[in-house]
Amino acid sequence: MFHMERPMYDSEVLIVEKPNDRLSEVPDHVLSSILSLLSIRDAAKARILSRRWRYICPSILHLDFDFHTVLGIKYNRYGDSDILQNDTRKFVTGVDQFLELYNGQKVDSFSVFFAPRNEYASHIDQWIRSAIRMKTKRLDLDLSANRQSNNFYDFPCQLLPHVETSQLKHMCLNSCNLRLSPHLVGRLISLNKLDLELVPLDQNSANSILSGFLNLEWLRLRNSMLPETFCIHGPSLCLKTLIVQHCDGVNKIEISSVGLTTFEYFGKVKEFTFIDVGYLERVHLSFHLPFENGTKYMFNGLANDLPQLQILSLDLWTHEVLPVPASISRFCYLKQLELLVSFSFDEDLLFLAPILDACPILQKFRLTFLSRLLPKGPRRELPTRSSREQQYSKLVHFQLTEIEVHGFNGAPNEVEIIIYLLNNVVSLERMILNPGRRSYLGGGQWRSSGCLDLPWIVEEKEEAYDLLRKENFGSPAKLILL
Repeated sequence: MFHMERPMYDSEVLIVEKPNDRLSEVPDHVLSSILSLLSIRDAAKARILSRRWRYICPSILHLDFDFHTVLGIKYNRYGDSDILQNDTRKFVTGVDQFLELYNGQKVDSFSVFFAPRNEYASHIDQWIRSAIRMKTKRLDLDLSANRQSNNFYDFPCQLLPHVETSQLKHMCLNSCNLRLSPHLVGRLISLNKLDLELVPLDQNSANSILSGFLNLEWLRLRNSMLPETFCIHGPSLCLKTLIVQHCDGVNKIEISSVGLTTFEYFGKVKEFTFIDVGYLERVHLSFHLPFENGTKYMFNGLANDLPQLQILSLDLWTHEVLPVPASISRFCYLKQLELLVSFSFDEDLLFLAPILDACPILQKFRLTFLSRLLPKGPRRELPTRSSREQQYSKLVHFQLTEIEVHGFNGAPNEVEIIIYLLNNVVSLERMILNPGRRSYLGGGQWRSSGCLDLPWIVEEKEEAYDLLRKENFGSPAKLILL
């Protein structure tokens, strides 16, 4: 039997069901959220997969371009890694392509870490234009990856928007030249925070910055070449925080800023002049190779220059600053004191006692031990209340209520100063002993480095804890042992 197929007439239509593409049904704003969760490199790849996706803008508030996010290359910013010229070329192409496709209206921060060469200056200019177009609030341009080059990129101030349209509040520049022409000064009025590293400044450039940045409240200068006499002043200066870290060339710093409240200095001993700084109440000093001059200024000159200080932080490298002067100027209004003390195992830490005596209304005391570790030696005896401790016990502290100690390993000289404090701070409410070490980086940032967990150090610390638990001290403080 033969079966004949029914003929298809013109009016009939053959319907073939397509597979259900759920992803194509996802709304644009959902796709934008998905893309925003990817890295810059992966988001760029994903947008190539579909013609529709090409025009979907990921909602990215923080654009961060470096060799890892763009090329997937692991690179240590603070190491000695070398960037190949071919990688640099790929990086520039990758950033250019991303910004060409990206049509986001606004970002909170725009960051670039790069190893520039002269031929790429125009590309960096275009990246800055993109950041300004996207109304970024923070611009971070770190061009320090190529450490072999001394040819710094000239930051294009002319690209910054006029004050009426500018959203830029915070700018960080590393390894750039910042030169302001008088007619461009007005474009920087919106900035209130400026962080410069490896940005050479002469006094004229500094004056232009301080006179043009009328809303500048926070300024940090790091590893930058400064003039021999560096002046921070201006008739309309709103500066509240000034940080100078490891800057070469300068021998004298003159500061005149009515609103200044915080000053931090790291480096070699300099001469300071403070004028009209009646609100300056917080100071951190870390002198490198200070010897006698640094010691004298810390404990005599500073209290005379800034009698109104309320919060003071000092780095004490004992092999450089000792001996502490027999006569220390009084910090009459100091309420909080922080000492970072570097010492060897046999150094006398009771030298700290006269420093506390010079702070009659002190309320909080933070002490960080930066001990120089030595190999395990013969067992050292833990101290008891000695005649040498009694020699320092001239004053009883009635205002001090809180003490916090970091880097405590239970060494005999550490225990000795702890016993002194517990016997002389009669109003102490609590003392915290924390074996975790830390160091101050500046700008309110600390770096924690954990505890020393060598067996003999752990044993010595536990023995010290046992001693402190059993002792009867002159204060009813709650002892917190971490």
